[in-house]
Amino acid sequence: MCFGIGTQSFAQSRTITGVVSGPEGVEPGVYVFQKGQESGAVMTDMDGVYSIEIIGSDAVLVFSMVGYKDKEVKVGSGSRIDVVLELDSTFLEDAVVIGYGQQKKEMLIGSVSQVTSKDLMKAPATNVSGLLAGRLAGMTTIQNTGTPGADGATLLVRGLSTFNDSTPLVIIDGVEGQINYVNPNDVASVTVLKDAATAAIYGVRGANGVILVTTKSGGEGATKISYDGSATFTNNTAMPEFCNAEQYIYYHNLARTLDGYDPYWTEDTISWMKEQGIYAETDWQKVIYNNFGFQQQHNLSATGGTDRLKHYTSLGFFDQEGILKNTDYNRFNIRSNIEAKLADGLSLTLNIAGNTSEQNLPGYNISPVAEFSPITAAYYALPILATEYKGKPLTFNHGTYYRSPLSSLTDSGYQTTRRYNLNTQAKLEYDFGKTDALRGLKAHIFFGYDFGFTQNMNFMHSHEVYRFTVETKTIDTQISQGIPENNYNKSASYGYNYLLRPQIEYNRTFGKHSISAVLFYEQSTGYSDTMTSYKKGYFTEFPVDISLGVSEGNSQPTGSHAWSTSLESFATRIDYSFSENDLFGVTARADGSSKFAPGHRWGFFPSVAAGWIMSKEDFFASLAETVDFLKLKASYGVLGSYDTSKDLYYRTYGIASNTFIIGGQPQASFYSTGYVHSDLTWSRTNVYNVGVESKFFDSKLSVDADVFYKYTSRILEYDATGTYSPSLGGNYPTWMNSGSMDNRGFELTIRHDNWFSNGLSYNITGIMSWSRNKLLSKRLSDNHPTYRAQLGQPLNSFYGFHSLGLFQSDEEAADWPVAPTGKNEAGSIKYQDVNGDGQITSGADYVKIGRSQIPEMTFSLNTEISYKGFTLSALLQGATLCNYMLSGAYNNTTDNTMFTRAFYGGGNSVLYLVQDAWRPDNTSGKYPRLSSTTNASNAWASDFWIVDGSYLRLKNMQLSYTIPMETLKKLGFLQRVTVYLAGTNLLTFSAFKYLDPENR
Repeated sequence: MCFGIGTQSFAQSRTITGVVSGPEGVEPGVYVFQKGQESGAVMTDMDGVYSIEIIGSDAVLVFSMVGYKDKEVKVGSGSRIDVVLELDSTFLEDAVVIGYGQQKKEMLIGSVSQVTSKDLMKAPATNVSGLLAGRLAGMTTIQNTGTPGADGATLLVRGLSTFNDSTPLVIIDGVEGQINYVNPNDVASVTVLKDAATAAIYGVRGANGVILVTTKSGGEGATKISYDGSATFTNNTAMPEFCNAEQYIYYHNLARTLDGYDPYWTEDTISWMKEQGIYAETDWQKVIYNNFGFQQQHNLSATGGTDRLKHYTSLGFFDQEGILKNTDYNRFNIRSNIEAKLADGLSLTLNIAGNTSEQNLPGYNISPVAEFSPITAAYYALPILATEYKGKPLTFNHGTYYRSPLSSLTDSGYQTTRRYNLNTQAKLEYDFGKTDALRGLKAHIFFGYDFGFTQNMNFMHSHEVYRFTVETKTIDTQISQGIPENNYNKSASYGYNYLLRPQIEYNRTFGKHSISAVLFYEQSTGYSDTMTSYKKGYFTEFPVDISLGVSEGNSQPTGSHAWSTSLESFATRIDYSFSENDLFGVTARADGSSKFAPGHRWGFFPSVAAGWIMSKEDFFASLAETVDFLKLKASYGVLGSYDTSKDLYYRTYGIASNTFIIGGQPQASFYSTGYVHSDLTWSRTNVYNVGVESKFFDSKLSVDADVFYKYTSRILEYDATGTYSPSLGGNYPTWMNSGSMDNRGFELTIRHDNWFSNGLSYNITGIMSWSRNKLLSKRLSDNHPTYRAQLGQPLNSFYGFHSLGLFQSDEEAADWPVAPTGKNEAGSIKYQDVNGDGQITSGADYVKIGRSQIPEMTFSLNTEISYKGFTLSALLQGATLCNYMLSGAYNNTTDNTMFTRAFYGGGNSVLYLVQDAWRPDNTSGKYPRLSSTTNASNAWASDFWIVDGSYLRLKNMQLSYTIPMETLKKLGFLQRVTVYLAGTNLLTFSAFKYLDPENR
């Protein structure tokens, strides 16, 4: 719900009010004036609202804004006029934010995607990264978890181009930062720079793409106060379906019978459990999860100003209670953006933002891959066991594990993380435009300073649980697994980054020649200092203070470490156009980093680009009625990455454990701990891009397409192949610039806008992006065969055995080669002997069985329709050409998981594995033989357990209504009120319904 408060003055003359909209919604900054009375012009506010005094009964209002056609409306006798402006095909969109400046979309040669706050805020806003799904061509978002405070999406720009860190660079108001620290309500736009023409200005940091986040700024007019708040209920998008009590007893007893064993869960055993008070029909998912999660956000902002001083100030609060019990997160944000004209030509921009956050989790790691996670404990917990016995948690003795899912959440202690961040940017600029000879010249100095402090506290609380053993029908007490005694780990770290950049800009047109140039020097420095402490033996329920513990026999001693790094840069960008249809651009940047040894610190990153606006040529006139705009563009350039530790070129030493005696005194001795890597340098990415931008039918239809190719060489990698003999004592290079990959793909965006005189408008935007990488060189190892890197294939493809179905008899199984572990039997998986040597081995018989979990293709369809205050918007988003593997998903690469083995670890089972398992009376069963024991043969990575990762989901939907101004005027102080109902991930279609398809 959005509220605005403002002040208005009313003269005796008649006042006309209304709202001005464009194809995408309300339009701020539209000039409204009475024809012939231009001196009384007013401007629409941030919500498109205007109020103007008119003179005379035959007055005509003119609505004017750059990028739209002027519209004249005869006033008549009414007091309200709402207007929908039409796009001006001769201008085509406003300026686009690019690196170190802005540029008209029409004149932009590079490949850029941009989304504004109008589209971003159509969904409940947890963080900025989660709002980008399906909004930007070329961007892949992966939502890995819903944990409060850790539910930001992983962002990739144009897929993977390296087997190291592929995270794009994030720039917030000119300074590198964390995208999820920004209050989503403060964001004005998010721009993605994808090719060398746009990203080369960031040099060594631009190889993985660049994300520019621009926050809101003030405007002219009376101060307007706005409130936006929402309350959101959340639930799990996908959950495995487990056996209930009746199903578990039936199928487990049947499995033991088929295995040749006596059933566990006889009537006598169940009766004994009931007598002891430990039998209950328990749904462990309901035990560890709340009925729903809840999150609320409240934002208060004030904006306004004069032509001399503009301001935007905001306060934000976000609170999130997780679906998983005992998990929560809260965040406070504050921001003040000020623009001031200090004198003629001299201006100051000052942005100050701060945030604090606190995340609270149980003591146990809640990740599903963690050994003692309460989530995995709930997967395996018996549905016939009570949660407590005699006031203490009750567990089942599985043999290896005995964990209570509930006590893992409520009694295991806590993990608390607190963060405090301060971000400041200041720009002092002088415009030389008062002097004709220097018109178009601007110079500014930019300074940015960020400070962060993080405190982590992890108290592991040891507690007693009752353990039930079915074989002996006994109940004993045990100390909780993984926490033999109370222990406390506490750490604190702080860091800062500062950036200094003097910059000169020049923009001028001489007849048919236009030139735009940027030249700057940039220096940035970062520092971080961390201290950790660990003690145990606390006798209280909570540690109170680290000093109350003991440190005898401590394997995690107190320690600290600090680091600093710096980057020095020189850069320029020159764009030239002739007659505004022949476009050329050159960018160059030189970076020097302290991460490399002297002599290898500097890299040079150039780019060139050219564009041709065909629609402005004379020969194109015959198509002008249909084709409003057509531009061809191409670019090439070199980008870099410095994904290396800062100390690889230093000689490091350790203290020897064996000392020698001199004069009766032990002497410390030191030894070299590794090789001095003095020749490491940047990785290098060559980027080629060709694209087309077009608009048709009075700009109601637009089609943009890009094709790209990226080649990355000199990728830094660790040599794990044993090239050098261990007898050298570590005095050999283990890190080297020896890897290479390429990546190619395309992006397509199609948009249709339409609007009608009765106020109805709609728009539809379809986006499709595809990218595929290939590994060209790497020092290969086979430590993780499922994710084996293989030359000539995409990175992270799945490798394993090719399955031929299930053995239908013991005789068939006996005549077939056996997997490296396990046994062949009727109902087990049959693997192909690829090389025909009579053996099944991972070295010889592994083949490619699936694509990477990261989708090669993503797509979305964004629609919006508005009519008389009502707006309905929806975003369909999906992905394809990807897989994920059920086997080994939660352990190592050749182990069963709950998705591939019934009664894993002696616990419960997902229902589909037992209902459709192979049995002598169900030889057409889809899944391996029903058994209460493990057969390691079925655990091997194979295409039997590969699942198509494609999905389509209704990502967002929002219905809103803006209350008419006539109604609000009766209240006197409200200018605009919008109420809305929104949802996220409302529908999902995927091949495997028991896992969220975005959880990679």
